[in-house]
Amino acid sequence: MASTTPLGRDKRDCATRALGDLLYADTAKTPVSEKDWVGLVQSIAARDQRALHALYERAHRIVFTLIVRITNNRETAEELTLDVFHDVWRRASTYDPAGGSVVGWIMNQARSRAIDRLRFEQRKTRINDHRDVRLTPTTPSGSPEALEVTERSLLWERLAERIAAENGHEAVAAAPHGPPEPEWEEVAAGISCKLLATDAEKNRVSMLVRLAPGAAYPPHRHAGVEELYLLDDELLIDDMTLYPGDYNRAEPGTGDQRVWSETGCTCVLLTSTRDVLR
Repeated sequence: MASTTPLGRDKRDCATRALGDLLYADTAKTPVSEKDWVGLVQSIAARDQRALHALYERAHRIVFTLIVRITNNRETAEELTLDVFHDVWRRASTYDPAGGSVVGWIMNQARSRAIDRLRFEQRKTRINDHRDVRLTPTTPSGSPEALEVTERSLLWERLAERIAAENGHEAVAAAPHGPPEPEWEEVAAGISCKLLATDAEKNRVSMLVRLAPGAAYPPHRHAGVEELYLLDDELLIDDMTLYPGDYNRAEPGTGDQRVWSETGCTCVLLTSTRDVLR
């Protein structure tokens, strides 16, 4: 069983601190700015397909993983992943940075589409079987890295061809080399983070968080809205248990006293860098 040392206590003995103090302790590294993500969406709104491809490369893994957790079907997840990024293409001009991060905007679209599909399948099952059937799928195992889209380049080609057919233009081919992947960084025993985007002006961060089996996230108070999308295994927050595909939202001023995972887990976490850790 991994150590349950609270986040960062093994690095600096302090009663309280802000989350950002730990995430950005290495001043030699420059985090990806939220402005870069917003710039891609703005370019997409101006009909730049290469910007769409860049955004797809950054976000398709977490989108696909969330959808496959909810629908329990890889083919459906690939189809809906394509639909999500097609929606991004069509709705980019409606995105308002004041409403939340780009990662959150995309993940909310992915979750909505997956839930709509699952409900449709439930209704179809009830009609076909003439009885009320509640679907309780067992989701495929594996981390977001393991649950890669079967052929992501082929999926991009399908999206590019769909857009080209709508606009009467030639499809944009995938770039041979996308941007480098963010790196996992162990910030405490059993706790690793992969920073996706940092909004220094709003003190917000979008990141992947991985807990090793038995690891605990420290008790903390939310300085802003916290949104969590669980991608694999189980996570306990106080008296609530989250399962793959689940979503949790916490309001500013609330707090979590016990956050831990017996199995180990990975989640997408959107939160304030001013969260107070105890």
